[in-house]
Amino acid sequence: MQKSLIKRKKCLICGYKPLKKYLDLGKSALANSYLIRLDSKKPEPRYPLRVFCCSNCHLAQLIDIVDRKQLFDEYAYFSSTSPELDLHFKDFARHISQRFPDQTKRMVLDIGSNDGVLLKHFRKLGSTVLGIDPAKNVAETAQENGIPTLPLFFDHLQAEKILKKYGPAGIITSNNTLAHTDNLHNIFSGIKKLLDIHGVFVFEVHYVGNILKKKEFDNTYHEHICYYSLAPILTLLAMHTMNAFDVEKVETHGGSIRVYASHPNVFPIKPSVKKLFDQEKKQGLHTFSTYKKFSNVPQKIKKNLTALLQKYKKQGKKIAGYGASAKGTTLLQYCQLGPQIIDYIVDNAPSKQGKYTPGSHIPIKAPEHLKKDIPDIVVIFAWNYANSIMKKEAWLKKQGVKFVIPIPDIKVI
Repeated sequence: MQKSLIKRKKCLICGYKPLKKYLDLGKSALANSYLIRLDSKKPEPRYPLRVFCCSNCHLAQLIDIVDRKQLFDEYAYFSSTSPELDLHFKDFARHISQRFPDQTKRMVLDIGSNDGVLLKHFRKLGSTVLGIDPAKNVAETAQENGIPTLPLFFDHLQAEKILKKYGPAGIITSNNTLAHTDNLHNIFSGIKKLLDIHGVFVFEVHYVGNILKKKEFDNTYHEHICYYSLAPILTLLAMHTMNAFDVEKVETHGGSIRVYASHPNVFPIKPSVKKLFDQEKKQGLHTFSTYKKFSNVPQKIKKNLTALLQKYKKQGKKIAGYGASAKGTTLLQYCQLGPQIIDYIVDNAPSKQGKYTPGSHIPIKAPEHLKKDIPDIVVIFAWNYANSIMKKEAWLKKQGVKFVIPIPDIKVI
């Protein structure tokens, strides 16, 4: 079924227009629309993948919006399949519980809770937890694991219902999900409504400063509508009478920021907020020319990566991929790499195994397949986990296998 597409004309946060385009990756299949079987008679839907920048609040954003409900009703990504992410959220829960002990004694609510990867750690620390996730299959898994989860999209109306049934939340979290919505004001209005007067809203988002600096163009896909710096976040919070009182950088997903927000005058604003804001100005994140320069990055990476892999293929090398990630979907499609170059891709997620990558149609196997069909080259598409992948699969090096890391600059190890 053709997924509906909406084209926006003004900024999601401040309403400014016109927006300026700085990145165009052509038309792309949806990053998590893994194929059960290949059907040449049924064309795969592809949509424009373009990123624009607001000259007023500096939010980088898509204007071609694929219907959210059809994207997230059934979801192939289960956070708990990543050991690194699970450890990150374990540390996250412990840190928040130690820093805000009074707030964590009240309800901890996670927006976009996936399979409960964060909330299970809060629960172990004694908190009452509630997850919210629109993907029914993922929410069911969380429920089976003992994490109460509502299978719905969070907004102001749902916040009122939750408040009436469960009371206010001492901690509200949202990690790597606020990029996924074009309904920001409705969501933040709901957060404002549901957050206890002394509560803390803690959220992590991909950081556009890292995307530009580390050439992470593959972190662009249709699920990610927004690409945040601190500046538009401060604007958004102020529009809902909330303060960011602390911010810190974290390593997840190639570089993110963690923002701590509250109702006004609850916590003193730490120097970290102004420090990062000033760093962004110095890096040029408030200037369109910085984003425009980034538009040359994808073509250079495509040229170098395809040349290298084509050379290996001409030498008769077998090439496998590691990580059927969303970012891998973007990279494969933009570089036009298919099964003629990549023989197969391995991934930890059972929900992806036995299927084919969107757009590029490469078969996805379990990591154990590497031992059955040993490649000569392994391209790590989940490059943010490259070190742990190479450590886990160190036996491949002993077999003479080379690892290729494509981002930010090609490395052959």
